[in-house]
Amino acid sequence: MKVGVLGPQGTYSELAARKHFGAGVDLVYYPLVTDIAEAVSKGKVGVGVIPVESLREGSVGEALDALAWTDVKAQAEVVMPVSYSILGVNGAQLKNIKRVLSHPQAIAQCRSFLRKHLPCVELIEMSSTAKAAEQVSRLNQPYTVAIGPEEQARLYKLKVLKKNIQKNETNLTRFLCISKSDSRRTGRDKTSIVFYTVRDRPGILYQILGEFATRGINLTKIESRPSKKVLGDYLFFIDFEGHREDKKIKETLAGLKKKTAKLKIIGSYPRKF
Repeated sequence: MKVGVLGPQGTYSELAARKHFGAGVDLVYYPLVTDIAEAVSKGKVGVGVIPVESLREGSVGEALDALAWTDVKAQAEVVMPVSYSILGVNGAQLKNIKRVLSHPQAIAQCRSFLRKHLPCVELIEMSSTAKAAEQVSRLNQPYTVAIGPEEQARLYKLKVLKKNIQKNETNLTRFLCISKSDSRRTGRDKTSIVFYTVRDRPGILYQILGEFATRGINLTKIESRPSKKVLGDYLFFIDFEGHREDKKIKETLAGLKKKTAKLKIIGSYPRKF
C-alpha cells in the first residue's frame, strides 16, 4: 500500500506515517495537503497522512477544506510531539541570519523565539519545513536558514544552530490518516463531521448541539470555517466521542440531517486522546 505524505523527505507528515504504518512503508511525496487528499480520492495512493491541528496554533485550514470538499474519510489519528530547530549551512551563525524559511505553522509556533533573537529577519513561508531545509541546502547561503525538525539536518547536510525553539516545551501536532473508508468500531472511538445549515437563523446551532446534549455525547472539538462559496457562509466541524455505528450516534446523525443542508461524516476512527 502506498501512503501519501507531505514532501520532500523529512516532514512531520512523513514521520507520522512511519510511526503509524512502520518504518518500511512505501511513501509518495506531495507538495500540498490538497494534493494528498486528491491522490487518495482518485486511488493513486491507498492512504494519506495530513496534519490537521497543532496544540499551539490550532487547526490547519487547508486540511479542513480538504476533508470537507474531497471524497475521503478519516480512518485513524496520529499524535506527534513536535520540536523545531534552526538549520543552516556550514559557516552560518545566528547573529548573521537575514532570512528564515519554513512552513507557516512552524514559523507561528516559533514566533516568540524569532521576536526575541531574530527580530529583523525576513520570514519566508514554504509549503513544508522539509522544502525549506532543501532550499537552504541548495542555496548554500550562510545568512539564510530553515526552521524544521532536527532530523532534517542529516537529510539535507545542514547543521543545527539552535534546538527546541518552539514556544513552550510541550508541543503536539495531530495528524489524520485519510482513505476511501474509515475504521470499524473499537469501543473507544471518535467521529468527525462537517456540516452547514440551510440558512442562518437564531438558535440553529443551539438546536444542532442539542442533538448531542440530549444523548449525553461528549464533543471534543467544534469550530467554524468559511465555506468559500458565499461571503458569511460557514462550515462547522465537530469531533465527538463514539462511532457512527453506535446506536445513539446513529440517532444523533439522523437528527442532524433534518437540521442541516449538508452533512458529511468525515469518519469514525480509534481515539488517541
